[in-house]
Amino acid sequence: MQAVPSKHELAYREIRERIIDGRLGPGRRLVLSSLARELDVSPVPVREAIRRLEAEGLVHFERNVGARVATLQDDEWEQLVEMLALLDGFAFAAAATRVSADDIAEARGFNARLRTAAAAEQIDHALVMSLHRQFHRAVYRTCGNRYVIESLDGIWDRIDASRVLATLYPSLRLVTAVDEHDALLDRLVRGTDDAVVLESCAREHNLNAIRTIRAGKRAGK
Repeated sequence: MQAVPSKHELAYREIRERIIDGRLGPGRRLVLSSLARELDVSPVPVREAIRRLEAEGLVHFERNVGARVATLQDDEWEQLVEMLALLDGFAFAAAATRVSADDIAEARGFNARLRTAAAAEQIDHALVMSLHRQFHRAVYRTCGNRYVIESLDGIWDRIDASRVLATLYPSLRLVTAVDEHDALLDRLVRGTDDAVVLESCAREHNLNAIRTIRAGKRAGK
């Protein structure tokens, strides 16, 4: 029989989900008493949940203010994407000998939906970021290193919670990214590239997000 989650665990899961999906946006103050009432628990499990979220980098404590959803400045989200690029590059190369035809097909499905979203008159930013994340995870989850997978999941959580890429990525980067996604999958299918080439291509794909968004900002887009 599966154990029933504790009140602390349920509070943690709910608050975390609200941060990741944007219902609790960056900078939002987290009032323990209000959250406790909403979740129908005492303040104690909420306090424990927020401390746990602080350890994950999703919540910051400010003197005389209390807990707020973490925000990322330009240099911070760029550093986060740089770390993503390093780990995703490694995972992509490691996945080359492990990824299955079904995994490739699933990733292509996510990318096809991304291409459709890019062509929409009104872009659904939340859908775009969800599909983008699922595309990458379809590959990196097969890398064979659970610590890398857990680290990448954590980085994606912080990227999602920051809402930075959700605001900038779809309009500035999406069209070129889907083509690069297809090219990366084609490399896996061909199987002719060595690990160094695969890692470099995946890493550069991720770094292109920073470059494109920087260029867009300079152009005032």
